[in-house]
Amino acid sequence: MKNWDDLKIFQAMASARSVREAAVELKTTHATVSRRIRALETELGHTLFERGRDGYQMTDFARGIFDFTETIADNVSAIDRLAFAKERGLEGAVRLSLLEDLFTYVLADALSAFMSQNPMIELIVDTTASFSDLSRRESDVIVRITREPPEYAIGRRVANSPLAAYASQDYIDERPMVDRWIALDYPPALEPLLQSRAVFRTNSLQVVTNTLQRGQGIGLLPCFIGDQLSELVRVPEIPQMPDMEIWVLTHEDVHENPRVRALMDHLYQAFSQCRQLIEGNA
Repeated sequence: MKNWDDLKIFQAMASARSVREAAVELKTTHATVSRRIRALETELGHTLFERGRDGYQMTDFARGIFDFTETIADNVSAIDRLAFAKERGLEGAVRLSLLEDLFTYVLADALSAFMSQNPMIELIVDTTASFSDLSRRESDVIVRITREPPEYAIGRRVANSPLAAYASQDYIDERPMVDRWIALDYPPALEPLLQSRAVFRTNSLQVVTNTLQRGQGIGLLPCFIGDQLSELVRVPEIPQMPDMEIWVLTHEDVHENPRVRALMDHLYQAFSQCRQLIEGNA
């Protein structure tokens, strides 16, 4: 392979099983993925993918080379991490991955301050719920709500993130005999925690939040969201529930990069200042 980027195309197709999904993962176009796969097949002289009932499947040849491409990609990533770690100064890009809700309700002001204090750093923010691959430098720093950070990552647990039950004041003032449960499609928040009937379910925290603000029922939210919204009040008979932890993490190979160090220190300070709010004790 003359172009290392072809590895990314090949591996994205192998995991996504769809040209369109691979294009989304790679942040490129459907046509680009198709063209690059065809070019790679021509270069190697073998077909790599065949369309099946469940999407594109790797051919025997593709399965035979997959482990080799993984090794190559790991080595290229290791070189990239080593080069990045050796950079000096506070000029250049640093990639941050975090949940959009954490940005909106917790870190927006802190990251704005970071930008003002470090005008030569380009802050690239990716809002995603999945773990970015630190080893492949999909992100340099991640902020995640989890109990199991990756083994190769280093950083700190900066706060616990409990859940509490919320409803609008209008709902509480005119509360029905049988409560209405607004469910987040997440195990601790799915089943009603009091005598109620399920009336709504979604996989989006923002949709749950909006529905509760409109007075449609009772549901669970992280305290860092519910406690900041004037339209919502806690439902007193449902105690606060322990849930996940918030971690600030980077790969062990790049933690001495000055931009990574500056961003992580800033995040540690930001979370320290708002930890009581996040943990529902403000």
